[in-house]
Amino acid sequence: MNALNTKIQPTRRKRIALYSADARFKHDIATRLDALAIYDVQVADADAFLDGPKADARPSIVIFDVGDGQVLDNERLTEARVAWASIPLIALSGELQSEHMRAVVRLNAADWLRKPVDPKELINAVTFHDSGSEANKSRVITFVGANGGAGATTLALSAADYLSRKSAQNAAGTCVVDLDFQHANCSGYLNIYNEFDLGGVVSNPNRLDVELMDIIKLTHKRGFTLYSFERPSLPFDLGGDQFVFRLLDLAAYRFDDVIIDLPSIETPWQKTVLSTSDEIFLVFELNVASLRRAKAIYTRIRELRGSAANVTLVANKRKRKLFGNHFSNSELEKIFKMPHIKAVSLDTPLLSDALNRALLPSEVHAGARFNKDLTSIFRERLDGGKR
Repeated sequence: MNALNTKIQPTRRKRIALYSADARFKHDIATRLDALAIYDVQVADADAFLDGPKADARPSIVIFDVGDGQVLDNERLTEARVAWASIPLIALSGELQSEHMRAVVRLNAADWLRKPVDPKELINAVTFHDSGSEANKSRVITFVGANGGAGATTLALSAADYLSRKSAQNAAGTCVVDLDFQHANCSGYLNIYNEFDLGGVVSNPNRLDVELMDIIKLTHKRGFTLYSFERPSLPFDLGGDQFVFRLLDLAAYRFDDVIIDLPSIETPWQKTVLSTSDEIFLVFELNVASLRRAKAIYTRIRELRGSAANVTLVANKRKRKLFGNHFSNSELEKIFKMPHIKAVSLDTPLLSDALNRALLPSEVHAGARFNKDLTSIFRERLDGGKR
């Protein structure tokens, strides 16, 4: 079994500025945020808020504890708020007099919480107000197979592997979300299983937050994160679709690259995923049934997205011999009315060995033609794209 690597942490890309005169509060909140490993917390005294943001260290969100309100009497407050205007502000306070409460309103804070504050409530506020920041938009890369066994899961995991091998930072910023709750093939291929009981979360999707995301994740030794659950009833559960949408929202919030393994079967979230993905890889085999299904999915994507969708058609399991394939490149281009269809070589021994040993194909033989084909495709489609 592949051991989980608990030392690998998600990338720090969320800078939080915390201003408070309450030393214990600063310590408790900073410790709680730091424990999530996606926040870089800058702590300072409340008066430092009046200096405005530093040009070389602008946070994505500000937490300003005004305490009993004395800091609100400072004449520099109006000037400071102008300097912070482009950054969401969460104000915290104890019991305030009416004039101080009006000063909080004039701060134009995005949110206000009263002390003593529940740390979970504060974290949820940070997540909510920071999720709209354009600087933190993730790239969503979806793999969908035309049929079971087409190879979309293997290619999705290989894409995560490709991105992760670039650097530790890339690995920490990459996650795979397995939306096949019937089989959870992503975790099955890697022999790392999630035993968390989703029942209570599916029935109440609001329970899923950045803290719980840390609990339910799996981490591969390459460094990327995996969310994969075997729960066949989930597409039919009350609240199942809302759980999936919240899972994807939180994954997009905290990771740079979100790779989705999307089954071809109809689900309440299939249309949304296909409509919002930045890159779509449609994987099919070279037989009539798979091609027919791939053409139907491709047509649906074009109906949803028009010509704007970045769709890569991948003919998987292609035999590298003159008379071994029933369809030529030109025939495939006529079927889909699209040029430059990608092909990945069939390598049954490599993939069987990888599956039986719970390894990624590149871990078995990095120089195999299968891996070279994928590297060429991913280099063209994923390098230098939106992050």
